[in-house]
Amino acid sequence: MNDSTASLRSRFLLICFFVLISFFLIPTAYMHESTIPFIISLIIIFCFLLMFLRPKRNWKPYQKDIAIIVIGTVSFIKVLYVGEEIGLSLPLVAFIGFHILERRALYYAIFFGTCSFSYMFFYKDYMFEEVIGYVVAYIGWYIGARGLSLQNQAKESSQQHLKQLQKAHVELQEAHSELQEASVNTLRAAVLEERTRIARDVHDALGHSLTSLIVQLNALKYMLQGGPSDAQEVVRDMLTVSKQSLDDIRSSVHTLAADKSSLGITPLRILLSRAQQHTDIKMQLISPNPDIPLSQQMTITLYRILQEAITNSIRHSDATEIFITIEKKQNFVFLSIWDNGNITSHHQIKPGFGLTGIAEQTKQLNGDLSYSIRAPHGFQIDISFPL
Repeated sequence: MNDSTASLRSRFLLICFFVLISFFLIPTAYMHESTIPFIISLIIIFCFLLMFLRPKRNWKPYQKDIAIIVIGTVSFIKVLYVGEEIGLSLPLVAFIGFHILERRALYYAIFFGTCSFSYMFFYKDYMFEEVIGYVVAYIGWYIGARGLSLQNQAKESSQQHLKQLQKAHVELQEAHSELQEASVNTLRAAVLEERTRIARDVHDALGHSLTSLIVQLNALKYMLQGGPSDAQEVVRDMLTVSKQSLDDIRSSVHTLAADKSSLGITPLRILLSRAQQHTDIKMQLISPNPDIPLSQQMTITLYRILQEAITNSIRHSDATEIFITIEKKQNFVFLSIWDNGNITSHHQIKPGFGLTGIAEQTKQLNGDLSYSIRAPHGFQIDISFPL
């Protein structure tokens, strides 16, 4: 129930409440009072209605106290001098119990209750049963209003806590996503840096050797001038092949260093290696196809899925081993993650934050997700998606 619906419901109940009061107080006042006291009673009842209908948040503390003192005093003076309708103290004590949460609410209730009781007992010839009935009704109205107020306060507090929890949950999700993104970016930079290092080493080592070979072959070509024609032909062929090899290596090195479109499964291996260093869990990745043509986005998504799966195993399974297989069959990639944790068929799997995150990541791959409990124990996640 949202705030607007709850507010409308409360106002509707208040209107019904005052309709019932009116059916009780107005006929009684009409039968026992003359015209002027009856009109005063109607005005007081109308004031009570306005007081109850005004939202709590619009009341300032001193305003509620002033309203209680003024209306209570006017009602009691009216009873003493111009009328006999003592029942007007009932909505007053209900307002006190509902709107005043501090201890002074009890003091107000006792004061006005004592005044009404003294009037009935000492100034008017009320029967004992009527006095007892009034006292019981007075106490009942106060306790009922007080209980309703505390219930509303508890509901508002629960709603506030729920909003805070929802906000904290959203912030936690955002922080989790940012942490994952930071991990992926760090890993992407590490992979690209490693590629650049390999390309540089190949260029410096093999490129330098081929360059030296070409220089020496050029020198040999000049040394063989005037010699056998067959030897000169062989040297020219070797020189051509060496130059072509040097060009091919330079082209390959440049392509390797500049290629940022594909990361492959290397980041997954790095993730397992890092996770294994910080836990006592043995982790192994098996892939019959080490060169699966994964796009950069696919690799990043698989990285996040594997992060969630490892975290789930550490938190919930108490596993000592985690195994991952990834392979390509036709135009699909199949990823399986399982552990030897303590989850058995007696456990009921309820998707939590981790499995929900894996499902969302799988959806980004346009893939299918399934999970099951292994025999005799352990948990397995299976994912397939098209290339």
